[in-house]
Amino acid sequence: MQVKNVDFLLTFKCPAKCQHCSYKSGPDRVGFIRPKESSGYLKGLTKMHPLQSVWVHGGEPFLYFNSLEYIIKEARNLDIPRLGVITNSFWAKNDVFAKKKLEKLKKVGLTVLTFSSDFFHQEFIPLKYVKNALKAATALGFEKIYVDSYFVDNVSADNYFNQITKKNLEILGDIEGVEFHRFPMSVEGRGTDLTEYLNLMAEIPTGNCPVPFWIEGHLQNPATIEIDCEGNVTLCPGICIGNTKIQSLTKILQDYDVDKHPILSIVSKEGPIGLIKLANEQGFQKNQRFVNECHLCYELRKSVQLLYPYSLAPEYCY
Repeated sequence: MQVKNVDFLLTFKCPAKCQHCSYKSGPDRVGFIRPKESSGYLKGLTKMHPLQSVWVHGGEPFLYFNSLEYIIKEARNLDIPRLGVITNSFWAKNDVFAKKKLEKLKKVGLTVLTFSSDFFHQEFIPLKYVKNALKAATALGFEKIYVDSYFVDNVSADNYFNQITKKNLEILGDIEGVEFHRFPMSVEGRGTDLTEYLNLMAEIPTGNCPVPFWIEGHLQNPATIEIDCEGNVTLCPGICIGNTKIQSLTKILQDYDVDKHPILSIVSKEGPIGLIKLANEQGFQKNQRFVNECHLCYELRKSVQLLYPYSLAPEYCY
């Protein structure tokens, strides 16, 4: 595996409890990646791979600001060029505080900021906080600033959730130096509770695995890994290739073989539909309907998670 990018899921704790969250993050979650852990990960990775980027998200990484700051500083010292963070802006309660936080991160090397803003996040985080954060970020001149918004069903679907998201984006307006991205939400984690608002397929989807865009490459040789606060090394929410509490990160990456993974070996060859035999043995309901291959994959994995607790982790995803 030739890793180019690493994402740290610094924590699953979050002041928001978004209805679409793949990892079911929220105020009740505990734990975070300690500085010593992140330092070991980064030093080990850079010895093996020429990393191009490090991203920190969660959960909400600003809840553990010292650890967030440490990861960015350590990555900059290791000459990793692109350093980003994804946040819901809960910390930007006023202009002064927003600028103070972002100045510290820019000083230690942060280059890219992504702010989450949509119906889901604004259930918990006032839109004003997002505006404060954007104002501070543009004033400080980061290399890239994004606003990511997630839509129910698809970006053009007309439903209550999307109407609110569109109104909020209109309030934010066009901001020079800020790129706005719109994505359909993933149907996994808490997102599966929203299926009544989604366009479900009449037939079970039989296509190949649509590898998430952030992975890059393919399942045989993915370019991006995620490491969470529980030590799970994942390629997609809930699909784990090893745990650093059990085995070193170096060993996990050296030993990675898609054909030896009990879940990915099937998905890579047959697509998510290949998991249905395993799921049927566990009482999977064939009459269930799905949005797409990703939704099918999640539901099939959920039905067999107890059989593969180390490969289908973190457990909270399910």
